[in-house]
Amino acid sequence: MRTNKDIFSDRAVSLTPQELIDFEHTIKDCMAEFVSFSSYSLFFPRGKSDDIPEPEFRAEDNELILPLVFKGEMMCYFIAKGVRLKAPATAPKYLMALAASILEKLALYKKAVTDPLTGLYSRNFFFEELEQAIDQVQGCLATGTCRSGVETREPEMAFSGTFGVIFLDLDTFQPINERYGYLKGDDMLGEVGRLLSLVCPKYTTVARFANDKFAILVPDAKPHACFQLSEVIRSGLSKLSFTDDITNDTISITGSLGYVCYPQGLEGAQFRRTPSEQARMIVRKARKGVAVAKDQGRNRVFGYADILSKGGRVLETLPMNRMVVSLGEASGAKVGQRFLVRSPKSGGVASASITEDERLSGRYPAMYKGEVVLVEVQDDIAFAEALHLGDAAWSVEPGDRLNLIEGDESLFSPDQEIKDDTMPSHDGATQLLRYGEFVSWFAKARLTPASFGLSLIRILDQPEENDRYQDGMDHMARDVARIARGVFGDAATGGRFGLNGMIFFTEGVDRQTLMDRTLELEQAVSRNLGLKLSVGSARYPFLNFDRADMLENCRKALDHALLLPDPRVAVFDSISLNLSADRKFMDGDIYGAIEEFKLALLDDDNNLLARNSLGICYAQLGRFEEARHEFERVVELDKKDVLALYNLGWANHRLGDLKSAEKAYRQCLKAEPGHVYSLMRLGSIEEKANHLKKAANLYKKAAEQPGGERMVLRPLARVAYRQGDIEGTREYLHLALNADHNDHQAMHMLSKLYLDQGEDPQIAEVLARQSSALAPGVPAYWDTLVEALEAQGKGEEAAIVAARAAG
Repeated sequence: MRTNKDIFSDRAVSLTPQELIDFEHTIKDCMAEFVSFSSYSLFFPRGKSDDIPEPEFRAEDNELILPLVFKGEMMCYFIAKGVRLKAPATAPKYLMALAASILEKLALYKKAVTDPLTGLYSRNFFFEELEQAIDQVQGCLATGTCRSGVETREPEMAFSGTFGVIFLDLDTFQPINERYGYLKGDDMLGEVGRLLSLVCPKYTTVARFANDKFAILVPDAKPHACFQLSEVIRSGLSKLSFTDDITNDTISITGSLGYVCYPQGLEGAQFRRTPSEQARMIVRKARKGVAVAKDQGRNRVFGYADILSKGGRVLETLPMNRMVVSLGEASGAKVGQRFLVRSPKSGGVASASITEDERLSGRYPAMYKGEVVLVEVQDDIAFAEALHLGDAAWSVEPGDRLNLIEGDESLFSPDQEIKDDTMPSHDGATQLLRYGEFVSWFAKARLTPASFGLSLIRILDQPEENDRYQDGMDHMARDVARIARGVFGDAATGGRFGLNGMIFFTEGVDRQTLMDRTLELEQAVSRNLGLKLSVGSARYPFLNFDRADMLENCRKALDHALLLPDPRVAVFDSISLNLSADRKFMDGDIYGAIEEFKLALLDDDNNLLARNSLGICYAQLGRFEEARHEFERVVELDKKDVLALYNLGWANHRLGDLKSAEKAYRQCLKAEPGHVYSLMRLGSIEEKANHLKKAANLYKKAAEQPGGERMVLRPLARVAYRQGDIEGTREYLHLALNADHNDHQAMHMLSKLYLDQGEDPQIAEVLARQSSALAPGVPAYWDTLVEALEAQGKGEEAAIVAARAAG
């Protein structure tokens, strides 16, 4: 059986002063189990000594000074005040031993969550942190109070409601292990771990995921920030160099990185999964980015959101101008999406030798071979069909790249349609047009009628025999198509839309008739075949959409229908626009979201959800007058709309109209007595008016509500400080950092507290550095760091920091 001495002889088990600061509140809680005290602090002596000092109890001051010792090394002092000991002569030594056991427990915890080879976090710890981050974003989205809500500019509650995950996989690392040995590979992995620790900000969670794979959780990050950090990592890896002691070979490494942001990386029903499942899905999507980066040449960065638009390629060509492509549902591919096919040489380097000493070089122009459409989408791959070819002599080949076509634009005209008499124009199972044929036919047919409707049908059931999946889907599609032809009539034209769907075009149909027919179809299929359908339809004309928009509107209506309970049938309308605008908003396209929310209101002026969302968009852009107008309109129509009342209060708050803000918050509390954010806002108004007791009561009432406890810690710390309760202030700030170890405002406040109370300036410096790193744009953080450095006599370093802050 291993003793504690054996366990802690492992060099990987260590504690640093920084880690003791991070664990300060835990140390305090553990010490409180052995001895009671009214206040405490950690003190780090300057310089190191081999001698372990004795613990000391100063009875005249009721002060206990305990050296914290780990593995025979003096780490710091734990200084407790307000202590009363029954045995002051002997108790300090026992308490010192108990304090040492606390450090041993912390070291064991660190060992449990740390990869011993690299010093990074473990895979399990990474998933724990990722699940917590998902919980935090979900809570934020559920209440509309993250940066996608109106309160983004409020310092005390700023949170973007997003985070990023970066995945790193070293390129061709296994051959290095096999050639130079696994011990050499381990040394290299250790160096990679040190590089990641160096270049990744402290607030990130960096983990060794498995073997030569690493994962980084970046809080509060959007795609651009993830890309920048990924590029820093990629560049740093390419500069590493190793020498093999036996062969004297120089070994270099590179890495491929993929990243994804949450919640942008998930959609629809995926948000109904548990945080644990969502965490795995997010990591999988980041790894998809890695796979595309490797596919495109390694040593590069690829975002999950870019895979669909520019990360696909042709895997295999099939008869009848069909092909297998590398895009599937996992990368966001859907039946009906169209892509330009380009040569891999497109945009690449072109060179030729004129003489032995002279070489010409340049770049190939954009070389597009044709246009294809996805006709069947599986999890990781899809089948596509050629719509147009630029040159029949220049065929599509495996390795050709795909670029997503946005909207209805194409480089190829209808005159370049594929003419191949060997291809049947109709799908064999349903006798409907093949999808590629339907798209080409529809491009012309939509130009003539004054009105028309499109209905996109998806079969939701799966065949019972998985080994004959296609036959089973064909059988179901054939039966559904038969009923659909009867419902839509002989004048309608239909096409196959992937294995599990079809699309119908009908001239001269109004909106209500379109809805009635699709409902009739859904009911007939359910009654006669026992199958479930989802149907999304769109009609022309509708608002200011043109004819070419109808196919995309039809897809959006289907997305709308899939979110409905039975019957899952929708005609493109104000709600469909809402859902589409929400997606744009989550993707960061605020202006695009505003336009779609406006269209939703143009179709239905009483769409309160759209009006609320439009107000939130305006607030996101700092246009609070316009935001207030939208929220007022909602409240006029529904005086108990909690979201609108709260947002109206916040818009008035931002505009400085505190009287109107308070009125709106109180109306919100009348409609929902436990509305935590209204309680918080009312507390901040009272705090600003110096009504500290009222403010504290409101904050404490907010803490009693679900999710409110962690939000009120910093405000309560501010109030406690202004009331002269220094220990209460410290307690609240430590709790705030326990709840969110990236809370830069709590770090700054705690740093100021250490300085103002004349306590250890070294801890103040550490906290000030962390807060400045997390929010470099806040001048007060840099001022506190300068103050902490000057308090330690580091005048030259303080001047450098001050100059950087001024620049």
